[in-house]
Amino acid sequence: MRTIDLNADLGELDDGSLDALVMPYLSSCSIACGAHAGNFESMRRTVRLAKEHRVAIGAHPGYPDPVNFGRRSMAFETGELCRLIRNQVLLLKQIAEAEGAFLHHVKLHGALYNDLAFDYDRSLAVAETLAAIDSELCFIVFSNSETARAAEDAGLTAIHEVFADRAYTKEGRLKPRSEPGAVLHDEAACLQQADRFVRGAAGLPADSICVHGDNPSAIQFVSTLRTFFEKQRIAVQPAGKPAFRFRPLGERSLLARLPARIAPSTHRRIRALQLALEGVRGIRELVPCYAELKVDYDPRLISFDALQAHIESLRLSPNALPEPRLIEVPVVYDGEDLRRVAEHHGIPEEEVIRLHAAPAYLVYMLGFSPGFAYLGGLHPKLATPRLDTPRISVPAGSVGIAGSQTGIYPVAGPGGWNIIGRTASKLFDPDAENPFLFAPGDRVRFVPVGTARASSAPRTARSVPTSRFVKILDPGMYTTVQDAGRFGCLRFGLPPSGAMDRKAFEAANALVGNDSKAAVLECTGTMPVLECSEAMRIAVVYADRHEVLAVSGRAAFGPIRKGYRAYIAVAGGFDVPKVLGSRSAYVPGKLGGILKAGSLLPVGNRAGASGSAAGEKALPAVHREAESSVCVRVIPGPEADWFDCGGLNTFLTEEFTVSSKSDRTGLRLEGTPLSFRRREQMVSSGIAMGTIQVPPSGQPIIMMADHPTTGGYPRIGTVVEDDLSVLAQRRPGDSIRFCEAR
Repeated sequence: MRTIDLNADLGELDDGSLDALVMPYLSSCSIACGAHAGNFESMRRTVRLAKEHRVAIGAHPGYPDPVNFGRRSMAFETGELCRLIRNQVLLLKQIAEAEGAFLHHVKLHGALYNDLAFDYDRSLAVAETLAAIDSELCFIVFSNSETARAAEDAGLTAIHEVFADRAYTKEGRLKPRSEPGAVLHDEAACLQQADRFVRGAAGLPADSICVHGDNPSAIQFVSTLRTFFEKQRIAVQPAGKPAFRFRPLGERSLLARLPARIAPSTHRRIRALQLALEGVRGIRELVPCYAELKVDYDPRLISFDALQAHIESLRLSPNALPEPRLIEVPVVYDGEDLRRVAEHHGIPEEEVIRLHAAPAYLVYMLGFSPGFAYLGGLHPKLATPRLDTPRISVPAGSVGIAGSQTGIYPVAGPGGWNIIGRTASKLFDPDAENPFLFAPGDRVRFVPVGTARASSAPRTARSVPTSRFVKILDPGMYTTVQDAGRFGCLRFGLPPSGAMDRKAFEAANALVGNDSKAAVLECTGTMPVLECSEAMRIAVVYADRHEVLAVSGRAAFGPIRKGYRAYIAVAGGFDVPKVLGSRSAYVPGKLGGILKAGSLLPVGNRAGASGSAAGEKALPAVHREAESSVCVRVIPGPEADWFDCGGLNTFLTEEFTVSSKSDRTGLRLEGTPLSFRRREQMVSSGIAMGTIQVPPSGQPIIMMADHPTTGGYPRIGTVVEDDLSVLAQRRPGDSIRFCEAR
């Protein structure tokens, strides 16, 4: 259910009669503290009234200018201004506590509100003053303003305020009252704008709508607005500390979600929940994202409902988190786009370097690729659009800026960020004791240096024993070593990998008596040719058939006639070295690789049965994957309601074709584009194997074994686990239909 706060500034009139009329329709109020208006008696009267109606109480400090009602700017030195605000807030806080109530928020008044809205430095000083009074305070601020950023940087929760009866510029600022149309007088237009704010369609974050209660017509509008929201099933409640909402992501993941916001206060709550759930029986992995925590669990040990109930019972302390690590990253600021960034903002290159190196950036989350940190805290003066044409290859260690983000490329790859420097620090080193340089919650500071020095010795190749091995004579089109997958690293951006077709993988191992998780060869498109160093028992499981062979010397196999993948298991398993707990290749992360002619693969001990009835028993389920017409079952996703009726109907009734651009990362589908009901920027969130994302093109992408751990496209659904093996056998040009799981 969507929520919104309705707030009004009260305690500003002598008798308070209008306050009593408007209070029943509000969820929060901001009370004048004696500077621009109000006195001790009006503050106490309004506090009592708010307490009676269970309305959140806030302080409303302003300039000490009652003659002009605090609507004229006044010149104060920053320290003096902070003391002025502090005294007003403390006075109302004492009155509220004496009445058995508590102070929920602070909202600045009039000219003071406007003067600080786009003054970060003074806003930060004020926010730090408020945090020193009470770190649990919320700060109601002009939406998407510098005051909002400063509040979050000071450790407060920013409540983004909008106005239903004011016109906005395209930059998100209020149209000056001196211009025509600055104030909306038509009630229907005001309701429409309020609705757009709540639905997220106005382009501004909206936690609270400011309404007026200083005249009878304004009170009538507040009543109408409240009724409008109730009819739309939009809950009117105080903002600032929203409860977690829960949604499944497939059959084994719970999403604990907060409003989609990239903000330190949201991060602190996500991080607090992550720490509270570590070690809970039944939880396999925890993946923190910008505004949700993805909780992977074992349904045999804990149910979705039990996990949700446990989370709801927790008393979290977001402001009592462990002290974050500060990681300093040496950077040579000589990037090829440094001049472009400087010219874009009209500042010297030295100023770009100074501004970029000044903050201690917050690591919100890791994703996209192993070790890639999503950093928050880039100075607004450095926000720079991405390159019009992405580069084909960006070196590992490149430091870049894209929009309001900054980050480091962990591995070489294509990219459209503005490269301003480079570092020799390794963000991902699988051979290191701590493979990942960053973790969620860390702080990162860039340190300008003259030259880049490697932080560790280059990776050394592991020796391969040759007493019992398989040699690759012809690798086929795409053959890799895969096992049951790599787990425990999702929070660092490293996907599970492992066999795409888990049923065929397990059946092949069972046929030669291996452990069900032993490493095999996954063959895509065509089959390899092998040479065994000694007699070996080998099982090959295709989508439509299987073979069990006793091989000595050269081994060639029949072609893949149906399906797209086959699995070769050898008794003892392929004993290539484990990396982070798995033998699976993850080619994009340079863990293992595509096998080449001449590769030597060690084979483990021959322990195990010569054959297995379990393997034969599993084969009928495997061979059903070869059927030409498939309908895979889907569990609705968290953003299924982002699609209109036509889009959902297309998704569940029409056929899609597997694109030639598909790979182990994901199956890209082609067909009638899905139509959206909501088109807006989505913050990066958790994804799992089988999650179906839909980019702006409307063409679905099904995440597979090498999927990124987070993604920024709407998740329309997740394929049920039992049908993932069906997808693994779809080759380019094959068709797929979706049906809702029952």
